Amino acid sequence: MLTPASRHPTEPTHPHIRLVAADLDGTLLDEEHRLRPSTVRAVQVLARIGIPTVLATGRMFCSALPFARELGLTGPVVAYQGALIREAVGGRTIHHDPLPLDLALEILDFLEPEEWSTNLYVDDTLFVERPSEATRRYERLSGMSIHPVGRLTEFLAAPATKIGVGAEPHEVDELSERLRAYFGRRLNIVKTWPFYLEMTNPTASKSRALELLGAQMGFVAAEVLAFGDSYNDADMLAWAGTGVAMGDAPDVVKAVADEICEGVEEDGFARFLSRQDWFPAAELGL
Repeated sequence: MLTPASRHPTEPTHPHIRLVAADLDGTLLDEEHRLRPSTVRAVQVLARIGIPTVLATGRMFCSALPFARELGLTGPVVAYQGALIREAVGGRTIHHDPLPLDLALEILDFLEPEEWSTNLYVDDTLFVERPSEATRRYERLSGMSIHPVGRLTEFLAAPATKIGVGAEPHEVDELSERLRAYFGRRLNIVKTWPFYLEMTNPTASKSRALELLGAQMGFVAAEVLAFGDSYNDADMLAWAGTGVAMGDAPDVVKAVADEICEGVEEDGFARFLSRQDWFPAAELGL
């Protein structure tokens, strides 16, 4: 059972912020894919003053979990662009919104003739047809291991949480346009890195996942402070009462945000919090 924000052991010191939602890569994780010490301290201070933090990431749950633990988070983690919500402690699945089997197979059929480097995510496990330069790059970035299984259309027998494609940036852009033209509103397509494209159920998004959590935890959009840096964060930043784009975010992401902070390498997350009159900035030592 989720604990409503209103029942947190310590009541929030700022009644208008009841939850902080934050992306991982490029927002809380630096270029070495590590949490900065100031970020860890900031999340700990938030917890002490009664404001929970929820990670909202495109990563697999198992890839996000080590960072949740390092931050001391025990509650829900929004993974796979919002397609999966699972508790950090206990691993209970709160919500799962996968691609239906027939749609997932149709996507794989679309991709297979051109031999794209395709990632298939089922049961929080990453399957590929065969290793490639793109899959090895993804392994390095995510810290996850691939599982080669041969033709994905022959392997898949259950709904897929997400499907991804790794390629050169110009190829990713071209493929995105073709997928949008073919699938239309049946598919949510988002570029997470310049070289990586992800596909989920169109009903799966970070903002919708947070809205579902709000119904259980007792907060609404206006009470959410959200941080993000990339295209897959735009809906969350636009939805939240206060959306904060990192300083190196693309212009289209900054355009939907309410505020802009420093980049992750300049401790943007912690520095933004330190400037809020309700946050005990002295505890960060910045």
